[in-house]
Amino acid sequence: MRFLFASVSLALLLALSPPWGAAAAPAAAARLDPAATTEAQRAELHQLLEGGAPLLVEGHPVDLDALRRLYQAHDLALIWAGHEERAAALAAALIVAGDDGLDLAMPAPNGGAGKASGPVERDLWLSDTALRLATALATGRTRPEQYEEDWAVAAPSFDAPTAFAHALDGERLGSWFASLAPSHQRYLGLKAALVHYRELARGGNWPKIPNGPTLKPGMADDRVAAVRRRLAAEGYLSPDSDGGNEFDSTLEAAIRAYQARNGIVVDGSVGQRTLNAMNVPIRARIEQIVLNLERWRGTPRDFGKSYILVNVPGESLEVVDDGMPVMSMNVVVGDPGHPTPVVESRISAVTFNPPWRIPLSIARKEIVPKIKADANFLDKNQMIMKGAYLFEQLPGPKNPLGRIKLEMPNKFDVYLHDTPTHATFERAARALSHGCVRMAGARELAAYVLDPVKWTPDDIARVINAGETQHVGVMRRLRVAILYFTSFVDGDGAVEFRDDLYGRDKRLRAALQADFPGGVIKSAQALP
Repeated sequence: MRFLFASVSLALLLALSPPWGAAAAPAAAARLDPAATTEAQRAELHQLLEGGAPLLVEGHPVDLDALRRLYQAHDLALIWAGHEERAAALAAALIVAGDDGLDLAMPAPNGGAGKASGPVERDLWLSDTALRLATALATGRTRPEQYEEDWAVAAPSFDAPTAFAHALDGERLGSWFASLAPSHQRYLGLKAALVHYRELARGGNWPKIPNGPTLKPGMADDRVAAVRRRLAAEGYLSPDSDGGNEFDSTLEAAIRAYQARNGIVVDGSVGQRTLNAMNVPIRARIEQIVLNLERWRGTPRDFGKSYILVNVPGESLEVVDDGMPVMSMNVVVGDPGHPTPVVESRISAVTFNPPWRIPLSIARKEIVPKIKADANFLDKNQMIMKGAYLFEQLPGPKNPLGRIKLEMPNKFDVYLHDTPTHATFERAARALSHGCVRMAGARELAAYVLDPVKWTPDDIARVINAGETQHVGVMRRLRVAILYFTSFVDGDGAVEFRDDLYGRDKRLRAALQADFPGGVIKSAQALP
């Protein structure tokens, strides 16, 4: 689908005018009234809509199937002609959509050729623009499952022609457009961040910090002043903060805050990773926010009142109860060679002292070579062979699942689990697993989903210490959403950024540009 967004109200007004160069006679005004659509116009509509794809309107391809359904629901009557209030609502929605990151340039009517077209073709062009804008707001512009092999989260269900027809019948286009984008706080927070960073960008790119050795508190270095200017540009320091080349405690505190919000080891020094993050251009940060707004539009609108949300790039897990966050923890996610999929499921059971059924790929690539190198490898690691390339690691201190596994059936067979190596949760970068999600607070989350009367912390500890595998049904069958956001707003309302671990931002950008050739995000395109 290619988006034909109008960029200004003027384009819409021109589209609703009589053919350029023609007199606006009373007969023409009557001809533009949908209630008085002429038989000739109906015949032209029918011919265009039933002529088969592809259909070019105003020089641009349109969604023929959607237009056919829409106009058939309106008895092949013109929708826009004579209805300036509808055009005004669409024009306003197109402008406001820029706040959602949908501010792509729009090809001019007639492909910019200036050739006059009749009211039927202009009506179709406006309807196609409205349907595509509505779909973009309601479900996003792309379908990640078409270019991501490990994406199993369904986009919101949305029937644009039917919904648009109902909005037209009630003459409530303005409120309808305003209702389509996500309304939850995570999305609204990113929208506010987009406004903020665009305001910052009005002054151009922020200062670039030259390469050099690590800058540490107490040092004096010519580059310290550049670090101050850079942090002040993003609001981590006051614009009038003055410390010269001295790396003082004020600067250290600002760097620590910056590192915490960018997933970097919080040490108060400016090492290579901190330097690289600071030198990411502001246009790239704006684009990152826009890409993640698009990603949110393609996720379900409602996860329910209580759910578990894992953000893979954020390497974090949050539990929401009745709309309020009640638990959060660090997690370990898949390394770049074993990405954690984007998937939805529900917690079905807790397994204490779980065995690990080793995936076939790991068995072939890792276990078999180790067995060949060491005949006692299986015994040393409490593993048993159950068939050709079928291995199972028994419960115990070496089992990578730890002592708890939260079962959540899904096509990728990923799950939430404990780990015997809790020191990894202290690391800033935690993309270390083979794809499943290791939890820092596995016992706490298990206690939360189990019946609290039957399963106290002491009960859980007793079963774990017994060492026997035990499956327990849960009281809370919480929905689990494992999602992917490289920019997000934290609980304090501050925007955070993370690395694109698996290249999903890159692929989303490519999909958007294919969807609208040349459609680089306008706000970023104009910046240095």
